[in-house]
Amino acid sequence: MKAAAYQGLWSKTGLFLSMNSAQLARVGELMQLRNLEPRQLLFTEGEVCTGFFVVLEGQIRLYRIAPKVGGETTLNVVRSGFSFAEAAMFSGGIFPATAEALEATLLAYFPKDPFLALLREDSDLSLKVMEGLAAWHHRLTFQVQQLSGNDGAGRLKRWIEDSAKNAPDGAFHLKVPKKILAAQLGMAPETLSRLLKQLREQGVIEVSGDRIRLL
Repeated sequence: MKAAAYQGLWSKTGLFLSMNSAQLARVGELMQLRNLEPRQLLFTEGEVCTGFFVVLEGQIRLYRIAPKVGGETTLNVVRSGFSFAEAAMFSGGIFPATAEALEATLLAYFPKDPFLALLREDSDLSLKVMEGLAAWHHRLTFQVQQLSGNDGAGRLKRWIEDSAKNAPDGAFHLKVPKKILAAQLGMAPETLSRLLKQLREQGVIEVSGDRIRLL
């Protein structure tokens, strides 16, 4: 019942893209729900991987500690409908980063041992996972090529366009601190602030507190 309620989200992630309804139902039987409070840690860098996750509601920040600079390096912010920790699960290793909830977050958790046992038992299901991962990898490669062809301003504009795409009247709230967004976009926080100011002065966006509206 829980899996069915959120299937529209978790079934669209990379591992499940090619599965049919019967296969999704089998995988759904393994799913567990996890609730996190804002700032609560899900796992820490170096812990043994026990499974992978799909964000159903909220956001997860993945980061690593950088001892040389005495701070943290944000690797990614995982939003609703996206998964993480699959690579650590398949490699049989450890979580390579720390996962922290940026807000109240609901996760779909797929435990490692039952999931891998299901793949060993059902070869067709294993092939579907490989197909889904191949398609996902192709899409990510295309996105990376697009991003690498843009400068900082281009990356920021693309992020704003994507965020405003399904927002009423093109307006959305910035749900992560600016320093985290800057890290996602590969720039310094000061550069992000300067580019946002430029876009506002050019009439591309309106900014009010944490609310951004694409004009």
